[in-house]
Amino acid sequence: MNTHEIPLFSNILPLEIVEKIVSYLPLPVAFEVAKSENASLASVARRRYYSNIKLTFYEPPDDGYSHMGNEVLSMKISRFEALVNSNTFDQLHIKKLFIDVYTHVENFTFLREKVFTKASSIVTDVILKFTTDGEWYWTFSWDWLPPLPLVQERIREISVWYPYIDPDVTPLPSSLRKLDLQYHYQYGDDDDDNDEIAPRIVFPPNLQEFVSKIPWGSMSAYTNLPSTLRRLVLEDVLGFSVEAFNELNLPNLKYLRLKTIPDVTEINEKFEFPSLLENLKLYELTITNFEQRKLPPRLQKISIARCPLKKFRVDTFPNSVKELILDDIDLPSSEIRILKFPPRLISLQIARSQLTSLDFVSSLPGSLKSLCLHSKSLGILNKTDESSDTARTCQVKFPEGLQELNLERNRSLFILYSPRNLIFPPNLKDLNLGDTDLSPVNELNLPPTLNSLRLCSNSLVSLEGLDLPPGLNSLDLSNNNFVSVDELNLPPGLTFLDLNFNSLISVKGLGLPPSLISLSLCSNNLVSVNELDLPLTLTSLDLSFNSIERLSKRLPDNIQLLNLEHNQLKKLVNFHLPVNCTELKLSYNPLQKLQTSNANDPKLKLRDFCLNEVAITALCDISPLPQGLTDFSINNTNIGSLSGILFPAGLICLCAYNDQIVSLENVEFPPHLEELCLLRNQISSLANICFPDSLLKLELDKNKFMSIDDIQLPPKLKELDFAWNAISAINELQLPESLERLTLMEQRCDIPLNRVSTRGDSSMSSSSSEKKGLSSLAGLTKLPPKLEYLNLYGNSLSGQAVQHLVFPASWIRLLIYDNSFDDYYQWKEKIKQTHPRVSFD
Repeated sequence: MNTHEIPLFSNILPLEIVEKIVSYLPLPVAFEVAKSENASLASVARRRYYSNIKLTFYEPPDDGYSHMGNEVLSMKISRFEALVNSNTFDQLHIKKLFIDVYTHVENFTFLREKVFTKASSIVTDVILKFTTDGEWYWTFSWDWLPPLPLVQERIREISVWYPYIDPDVTPLPSSLRKLDLQYHYQYGDDDDDNDEIAPRIVFPPNLQEFVSKIPWGSMSAYTNLPSTLRRLVLEDVLGFSVEAFNELNLPNLKYLRLKTIPDVTEINEKFEFPSLLENLKLYELTITNFEQRKLPPRLQKISIARCPLKKFRVDTFPNSVKELILDDIDLPSSEIRILKFPPRLISLQIARSQLTSLDFVSSLPGSLKSLCLHSKSLGILNKTDESSDTARTCQVKFPEGLQELNLERNRSLFILYSPRNLIFPPNLKDLNLGDTDLSPVNELNLPPTLNSLRLCSNSLVSLEGLDLPPGLNSLDLSNNNFVSVDELNLPPGLTFLDLNFNSLISVKGLGLPPSLISLSLCSNNLVSVNELDLPLTLTSLDLSFNSIERLSKRLPDNIQLLNLEHNQLKKLVNFHLPVNCTELKLSYNPLQKLQTSNANDPKLKLRDFCLNEVAITALCDISPLPQGLTDFSINNTNIGSLSGILFPAGLICLCAYNDQIVSLENVEFPPHLEELCLLRNQISSLANICFPDSLLKLELDKNKFMSIDDIQLPPKLKELDFAWNAISAINELQLPESLERLTLMEQRCDIPLNRVSTRGDSSMSSSSSEKKGLSSLAGLTKLPPKLEYLNLYGNSLSGQAVQHLVFPASWIRLLIYDNSFDDYYQWKEKIKQTHPRVSFD
């Protein structure tokens, strides 16, 4: 980016305006602008670049990871420390510093160290998250928080998801806005035991959100929740009482969720909800009744799910209620029928309930836009419902303003109701009748405004007699029994057509609309699609899981996704790759030859290409490859070499897994290759092999190496993997100083073994062999200074064989168990004393 060519960044604009503009730039753009020769502009862009930082802590010596998103910059811990200690750090302003600890550390000290203390001086908000899925006895300690008040003031959010959280909570930061406490294991159901761990917690005065998933005694633990609270989640609370809940001083609460609280068995008049409540969610409670004369006047959403609710009575819904969700409940149709729905309701969902009739829809308010009634048992009538004969003849008239209607997975719907008696509203846009046993379809009267229609999973063989609306954009006919499509009359404006999982043997007669964007014909019985006249607008074509043997027609250049996997294609000769294709899937075909006619077209957009389980035996049979590729994989084939092909010059990643490659001789590696992954092959030597200097990762595990002495490794290599080979000793190996990860685990080779009788009779000695791993590292005299990970697991190394190793000063994780140490634990403790930054196993 040449910032001198952008008038916006000239000296005409005041600096504060430039700062405002730059603050909205995505971080990758800000990174480029920070290179500007204009010092003021570069400084502003640099502040934007470091405005939101995320640090992720894993098990030491892991240094986190680097990633540049549009809004948040993830940094390695070491790079962040270097930034904090730089001379220009005080010129920055970090708006948000995210610290995620995804592991259990016995003594996590980062928040108490000088680096964090110094960083907090220019940070506005610190968001802390501690997460682990480890052992049940692992405990989160509040001592990990910083002790200095000036540092604590920066902490706005604390989230702890741990097996156990110490209930003896230290004073929390006064500026804390969110506290999220969740455990992974139950403490038990004994109330006396829980009284013993009742928390001593003082909530910060300005707390706005509190999530509690820890049964810390009774409701008395929450009596001092501040009046500033806006969001409250209580889950698995033991000793819950309505009286104690009503006494909570929560005048500003807007969101309340109660989940899996055993003592909440009904919501009655004694239950007093805060007056400003806007969102109420009740999940997995044992409530059978919900009875309220009056709900909070600002309530907007009510959600009740996975409750044995049989009675739902509200005398007066406030006008503010816009959404009602009743999911997986036992509410019968009789209760729905007498319900006085909110007058301004926009969305209603009743799913997985005991609903047996649709007669209530006539009483729904005209304001309703979305109605979801999926997964019911329609047709199992109660005594209070109309008879099935009556139901077959009565009309079901949906609200006039309805735009979205979902009746999916009601397999008795059209046993109980005739399709002609469903009166759809005139402005309906989206209709889902999937899995309703609808057949035939000629009695359906679809509104002309319909944009999307789902008729999947209905055993349909034809749409004969059904007038599809002229403005229909999306049609889903998947999972039916179509054999032919020659009578399918599609609307001219259709953009999405799904015919997956049918029984089509031909596409003859299928007239595709000129504006079609996506066509799915997956999982049919097609042998050819050459009869198809594909529109130029098509961007997605899925022909996978058919029996297609030939593809001779030229495909539209607009196609971005082309899926031909799991067919019977043997040859693709003079194949024109669509110019805009970014995803090409050809795996799982008996493909013997692929010849791309426009492989050298510089306009091709394909960057990543994978061939898996094809019949290719030599790479020359897929030459030339599209020259714009950056990633190429060929796996599970019988190719014996990577020679005989000119790889694209810009290729960065080359993978060949589980092939039959025996040698890398005569391979012309692309000049910018960074990753070479060749696991599960038959390679035994790298003699005279010259890798490109750009290579960063080399994987050769599960090959046939017996020695790697004197191999020439590229100077920038960061990862080297020789696991599961047959290397018995390393006598001379020069590792590049850039190396960060080295894996030599599980070397296995046959060696002669003399077994001597325990009776001392040499005549009874026998010769045999056993599997033995790597036993000597004499050729490794010095480990690279940047090495972070060394895996020597499952070999035959002794303490003497590794005593000469000099570990780098940086953190390093060492996996060396299951070897031949006389006393492994004694050796490990000795190394810990001399090398405290080494983490084991």
